[in-house]
Amino acid sequence: MVEKKDVIEGWPLETGDYDVGDIQCPVAVVTLGSKMNADVVQRGAAIAGPLHTENLGIEKVVANVISNSNIRFVIVCGSEVQGHITGKTMEALYENGIDPEKKVILGSPGAIPFVENLSVEAVERFQDQITLISMINNENLDEIEEKISECIANDPGAYPQDAMIVELNDVKDEEDDEQITEDDEEFDGVGVDSSIVMLEHVESRIRYLKGQINEIAAIERFSSGYYAGRMEGIVIGFCLTIILTLILLFKGLLVL
Repeated sequence: MVEKKDVIEGWPLETGDYDVGDIQCPVAVVTLGSKMNADVVQRGAAIAGPLHTENLGIEKVVANVISNSNIRFVIVCGSEVQGHITGKTMEALYENGIDPEKKVILGSPGAIPFVENLSVEAVERFQDQITLISMINNENLDEIEEKISECIANDPGAYPQDAMIVELNDVKDEEDDEQITEDDEEFDGVGVDSSIVMLEHVESRIRYLKGQINEIAAIERFSSGYYAGRMEGIVIGFCLTIILTLILLFKGLLVL
């Protein structure tokens, strides 16, 4: 029997659109853009919920995980959130951490990956406490359940240190805000210089647009090459047909 720790009263501390199961279970599941919280919890997870934003949303995930020392695995599954790319941003946070001055998640492809309310120590605790398992764009509940069961079977026991509490400065819960749009989210209440955030946002969009332009250009080059090759083949075939016809006619005249 692996060692467990008592979970602090009122956990999870941060509000959100999630479902809670056995709070001593070692597995938390992030379902990204998919709505399958209850199904995942029924299959054994301690907590499961979506992740729509690469800033406040991730802050809440980290805060809830490190405040429960029993959680040792975080499974990231469900459909990726376009634009915010929260799944890949979770991977970047786990693998690379954050810039201690800018509080930006290193290597994140998301539009606004600022975690102003997280300290370097909190992120390092998150990285050390859990093993992140990526199943991005996988919505197969049977496969997710299989992974949850595998994690439970390999539970190393509670993290040695007690719960770490992170204050998120009463930030607004993006899951409860129906006015949030795809491209313009939490610029207010996070303590980030808006000009810096806007610059990062613009630069991210420029990178995204460049990628789309390059992809379109590649498709156009392929289409142009295919069309040119096709036309060339038609012309060659037509010329050969005329030549063969003339040869046959010439032979026929000789015979006559």
